[in-house]
Amino acid sequence: MRRNWGEIVVKVLVFGAGVVGTAAAYYLNRAGHEVTVIERNQGAGLETSFANGGIVSAFTARPWATPEVPRMLFKWFGRQDAPYLFRLRPDWSQWSWALRFLGQCTRRRFEQSQAVSLRLSTYSYGCLQEVRDSEQIQYDQRTDGVLHLFQSQQQLDAEAAAEMAHADSRFHPEAIGMRRAVEIEPALAASAGGYAGALYFAQDESGDAYKFTAALAAAAERHGATFRYGVAVRRLQSENGRIQAVDTDQGRFEADAYVMSLGSFSPLILRKIGIRVPIYPLKGYSVTIPTGGHQGAPGVAIHEGSRRIVMCRIGDRLRAAGTAELTGYDLSISPTRTQAILDVTMALFPDCGDAAKAERWAGLRPMTPDCLPILGRTRYTNLYMDTGHGSTGWTYACGSGRIIADMISGKQPDIDLAGLTADRF
Repeated sequence: MRRNWGEIVVKVLVFGAGVVGTAAAYYLNRAGHEVTVIERNQGAGLETSFANGGIVSAFTARPWATPEVPRMLFKWFGRQDAPYLFRLRPDWSQWSWALRFLGQCTRRRFEQSQAVSLRLSTYSYGCLQEVRDSEQIQYDQRTDGVLHLFQSQQQLDAEAAAEMAHADSRFHPEAIGMRRAVEIEPALAASAGGYAGALYFAQDESGDAYKFTAALAAAAERHGATFRYGVAVRRLQSENGRIQAVDTDQGRFEADAYVMSLGSFSPLILRKIGIRVPIYPLKGYSVTIPTGGHQGAPGVAIHEGSRRIVMCRIGDRLRAAGTAELTGYDLSISPTRTQAILDVTMALFPDCGDAAKAERWAGLRPMTPDCLPILGRTRYTNLYMDTGHGSTGWTYACGSGRIIADMISGKQPDIDLAGLTADRF
């Protein structure tokens, strides 16, 4: 029997079973609500969460809109293997997003966004740890930290100074030379001469986001949540400032509250009811290399600064991911761009695995101009946003899910939501 709104039990529909929507469903269910998740794929975590970079950036979450981006765009202009590639199309929403993104690439705006990012990422990391322990979730997690490599001493010194400027010492890395870096990660010995040094963030973790998402969905189902796979959202039906129902390709669903967690596809549904959000897909790529029979794969997660590529060990595989391609909803896999990731990885770790058997993948990151998610209520009183998490969806997912569950439960979230709500745009 459902109780009145505000008395804990509410019938909630969550749109999307990526890591973000799945985490929201889990927390809503644990808060006592009746939860149904609608997902167009045949399982949880099968799109953007499936083969991402694998790093939980608890203490290193950074907006992609940095002051260096315009210079990088100019430096790599016209190259198909560029870390950032804008394929502009006759699409006003794409041009508008690109201009707003570049407008965020100032030192002042980057620092503002970074502060918000770290507020959410550290909160979310605590939530992830609690969920992992309480549900006994295993996802090839590693707690070795992350090494950020730099080719020049000037780059290393500049980044070290910026990181050490944080008042909170939890965000301070260890600035090290390559001799110390090789002590931390012996697999770097083969390529140490190409780098000046590194920043070592010992607190960050890595693992398989897909395994985590699938396990969290299974935990939510054990506790009573319902996942309806193979169901695609078509349109939200509204009346008198509320969402009344959702039309899908499998019929109509009704609830008391609705949570939008469709990632890059959120704006396509929202604009049909007059809500415009600056979320645009930023395609990223990954390669996953089998490591069996090879001894040179790293155990510590790696961030290669010059090409913006991250690498992490996932069981008997090495995942390398990166690049940002602004090209709409195109999910085709570029051989040139995936080869560039593979080349950097094999140059760093020549005996890491069998490059010929590498699996290539592409996913759409739901990015806002300031690279922060959109959380909270909309002008429809029972529609909530939990979307736009960009490249750090796994990092933010548990914290975002708990925030949404608290809001629907009538509770004050544990952290300040300034800089995370839709009214900032």
